[in-house]
Amino acid sequence: MSTGVIALLVAVVGVAGTLLAPITTAWVSSRSRRQEFELQERSDRTKRHIDAAETYLERRREIYVALNSGARRYRFRILEDLYALRSGTGPDPATEAARIEFQDTYAQAQMLVPDDVLRACQTVRVALAEARKLLEALDGDSAHDQQKWQEAHTFLLQMWDAIGEMQLAMRRDLGITAPTDS
Repeated sequence: MSTGVIALLVAVVGVAGTLLAPITTAWVSSRSRRQEFELQERSDRTKRHIDAAETYLERRREIYVALNSGARRYRFRILEDLYALRSGTGPDPATEAARIEFQDTYAQAQMLVPDDVLRACQTVRVALAEARKLLEALDGDSAHDQQKWQEAHTFLLQMWDAIGEMQLAMRRDLGITAPTDS
Protein backbone atom coordinates (compact mmCIF):
# COMPACT_ATOMS: atom_id res chain seq x y z
CA MET A 1 0.00 0.00 0.00
CA SER A 2 1.41 3.31 -0.97
CA THR A 3 1.80 6.34 1.14
CA GLY A 4 -0.76 8.22 -0.92
CA VAL A 5 -3.41 5.56 -0.32
CA ILE A 6 -2.66 5.54 3.40
CA ALA A 7 -2.89 9.34 3.50
CA LEU A 8 -6.17 9.18 1.61
CA LEU A 9 -7.57 6.58 4.05
CA VAL A 10 -6.47 8.64 7.04
CA ALA A 11 -8.08 11.72 5.49
CA VAL A 12 -11.35 9.81 4.80
CA VAL A 13 -11.43 8.44 8.35
CA GLY A 14 -10.73 11.93 9.76
CA VAL A 15 -13.44 13.57 7.64
CA ALA A 16 -15.90 10.75 8.44
CA GLY A 17 -15.12 11.13 12.15
CA THR A 18 -15.61 14.87 11.95
CA LEU A 19 -18.88 14.49 10.08
CA LEU A 20 -20.19 11.60 12.24
CA ALA A 21 -19.21 13.12 15.63
CA PRO A 22 -22.21 15.52 15.82
CA ILE A 23 -24.58 12.78 14.67
CA THR A 24 -23.19 10.32 17.23
CA THR A 25 -23.27 12.99 19.95
CA ALA A 26 -26.89 13.86 19.11
CA TRP A 27 -27.88 10.17 19.16
CA VAL A 28 -26.16 9.56 22.51
CA SER A 29 -27.69 12.76 23.92
CA SER A 30 -31.15 11.81 22.65
CA ARG A 31 -30.88 8.35 24.16
CA SER A 32 -29.70 9.79 27.47
CA ARG A 33 -32.62 12.25 27.57
CA ARG A 34 -35.06 9.43 26.74
CA GLN A 35 -33.65 7.32 29.58
CA GLU A 36 -33.88 10.27 31.98
CA PHE A 37 -37.49 10.87 30.89
CA GLU A 38 -38.40 7.22 31.41
CA LEU A 39 -36.72 7.22 34.80
CA GLN A 40 -38.58 10.39 35.81
CA GLU A 41 -41.86 8.93 34.52
CA ARG A 42 -41.30 5.77 36.57
CA SER A 43 -40.44 7.85 39.60
CA ASP A 44 -43.59 9.97 39.18
CA ARG A 45 -45.74 6.84 38.76
CA THR A 46 -44.25 5.33 41.92
CA LYS A 47 -44.85 8.57 43.82
CA ARG A 48 -48.48 8.66 42.64
CA HIS A 49 -48.97 5.06 43.83
CA ILE A 50 -47.43 5.88 47.21
CA ASP A 51 -49.55 9.03 47.53
CA ALA A 52 -52.70 7.09 46.60
CA ALA A 53 -51.89 4.39 49.17
CA GLU A 54 -51.28 7.02 51.86
CA THR A 55 -54.54 8.79 50.97
CA TYR A 56 -56.45 5.48 51.12
CA LEU A 57 -54.87 4.68 54.49
CA GLU A 58 -55.80 8.12 55.83
CA ARG A 59 -59.40 7.74 54.58
CA ARG A 60 -59.67 4.36 56.29
CA ARG A 61 -58.19 5.79 59.48
CA GLU A 62 -60.76 8.61 59.45
CA ILE A 63 -63.68 6.25 58.83
CA TYR A 64 -62.42 3.93 61.58
CA VAL A 65 -62.32 6.79 64.07
CA ALA A 66 -65.83 7.84 63.04
CA LEU A 67 -67.16 4.25 63.25
CA ASN A 68 -65.56 3.66 66.64
CA SER A 69 -66.73 6.91 68.19
CA GLY A 70 -70.15 6.63 66.54
CA ALA A 71 -70.73 3.09 67.84
CA ARG A 72 -69.61 4.06 71.33
CA ARG A 73 -71.74 7.21 71.30
CA TYR A 74 -74.83 5.35 70.03
CA ARG A 75 -74.37 2.59 72.62
CA PHE A 76 -73.95 5.19 75.36
CA ARG A 77 -77.11 7.03 74.24
CA ILE A 78 -79.10 3.78 74.31
CA LEU A 79 -77.75 3.03 77.78
CA GLU A 80 -78.70 6.54 78.94
CA ASP A 81 -82.20 6.07 77.50
CA LEU A 82 -82.45 2.74 79.32
CA TYR A 83 -81.74 4.49 82.62
CA ALA A 84 -84.15 7.28 81.67
CA LEU A 85 -86.92 4.74 81.09
CA ARG A 86 -86.28 3.25 84.52
CA SER A 87 -86.59 6.69 86.10
CA GLY A 88 -89.82 7.35 84.22
CA THR A 89 -88.69 9.69 81.44
CA GLY A 90 -88.58 8.98 77.74
CA PRO A 91 -85.72 8.47 75.31
CA ASP A 92 -83.56 11.44 74.36
CA PRO A 93 -83.82 12.63 70.71
CA ALA A 94 -80.01 12.65 70.68
CA THR A 95 -80.15 8.86 70.52
CA GLU A 96 -81.84 8.97 67.12
CA ALA A 97 -79.23 11.48 65.92
CA ALA A 98 -76.46 9.14 67.12
CA ARG A 99 -78.14 6.22 65.31
CA ILE A 100 -78.37 8.13 62.04
CA GLU A 101 -74.77 9.32 62.35
CA PHE A 102 -73.54 5.77 62.95
CA GLN A 103 -75.61 4.38 60.05
CA ASP A 104 -74.25 7.06 57.69
CA THR A 105 -70.68 6.30 58.72
CA TYR A 106 -71.31 2.57 58.32
CA ALA A 107 -72.67 3.17 54.81
CA GLN A 108 -69.45 4.99 53.89
CA ALA A 109 -67.37 2.21 55.41
CA GLN A 110 -69.13 -0.40 53.27
CA MET A 111 -67.49 1.14 50.20
CA LEU A 112 -64.07 1.66 51.74
CA VAL A 113 -62.96 -0.92 54.29
CA PRO A 114 -61.76 -4.51 53.82
CA ASP A 115 -64.17 -7.40 54.37
CA ASP A 116 -62.73 -8.61 57.69
CA VAL A 117 -63.13 -5.14 59.23
CA LEU A 118 -66.58 -4.77 57.69
CA ARG A 119 -67.69 -8.07 59.26
CA ALA A 120 -66.67 -6.79 62.71
CA CYS A 121 -68.49 -3.49 62.02
CA GLN A 122 -71.57 -5.42 60.87
CA THR A 123 -71.59 -7.35 64.15
CA VAL A 124 -71.60 -4.06 66.08
CA ARG A 125 -74.28 -2.59 63.80
CA VAL A 126 -76.55 -5.59 64.31
CA ALA A 127 -75.97 -5.53 68.08
CA LEU A 128 -76.85 -1.83 68.21
CA ALA A 129 -80.02 -2.48 66.23
CA GLU A 130 -80.93 -5.28 68.63
CA ALA A 131 -80.28 -3.01 71.62
CA ARG A 132 -82.54 -0.40 70.06
CA LYS A 133 -85.31 -3.00 69.67
CA LEU A 134 -84.94 -3.99 73.32
CA LEU A 135 -85.19 -0.34 74.33
CA GLU A 136 -88.25 0.26 72.15
CA ALA A 137 -89.95 -2.80 73.65
CA LEU A 138 -89.30 -1.43 77.13
CA ASP A 139 -90.50 2.04 76.11
CA GLY A 140 -93.77 0.56 74.87
CA ASP A 141 -94.22 -1.50 78.04
CA SER A 142 -95.99 0.61 80.65
CA ALA A 143 -95.11 -1.82 83.44
CA HIS A 144 -91.33 -1.48 82.78
CA ASP A 145 -90.57 -5.11 83.56
CA GLN A 146 -87.41 -5.20 85.70
CA GLN A 147 -86.27 -8.49 84.16
CA LYS A 148 -86.50 -7.07 80.61
CA TRP A 149 -84.68 -3.95 81.78
CA GLN A 150 -81.90 -6.08 83.27
CA GLU A 151 -81.64 -8.15 80.07
CA ALA A 152 -81.31 -4.98 77.99
CA HIS A 153 -78.74 -3.58 80.42
CA THR A 154 -76.69 -6.78 80.36
CA PHE A 155 -76.87 -6.87 76.55
CA LEU A 156 -75.57 -3.29 76.34
CA LEU A 157 -72.72 -4.04 78.73
CA GLN A 158 -71.74 -7.13 76.75
CA MET A 159 -71.63 -5.07 73.56
CA TRP A 160 -68.17 -3.91 74.62
CA ASP A 161 -66.88 -7.26 73.38
CA ALA A 162 -68.22 -6.63 69.87
CA ILE A 163 -66.93 -3.05 69.89
CA GLY A 164 -63.55 -4.30 71.11
CA GLU A 165 -63.41 -6.84 68.27
CA MET A 166 -64.27 -4.10 65.79
CA GLN A 167 -61.51 -1.88 67.19
CA LEU A 168 -59.02 -4.75 67.01
CA ALA A 169 -59.91 -5.49 63.37
CA MET A 170 -59.44 -1.81 62.53
CA ARG A 171 -56.10 -1.63 64.33
CA ARG A 172 -54.89 -4.75 62.51
CA ASP A 173 -55.89 -3.29 59.17
CA LEU A 174 -53.99 -0.08 59.92
CA GLY A 175 -50.93 -2.08 60.96
CA ILE A 176 -51.08 -0.83 64.56
CA THR A 177 -51.72 -4.28 66.05
CA ALA A 178 -49.97 -7.32 64.64
CA PRO A 179 -52.29 -9.94 63.16
CA THR A 180 -52.80 -13.05 65.25
CA ASP A 181 -51.75 -16.44 63.92
CA SER A 182 -54.92 -18.42 63.31
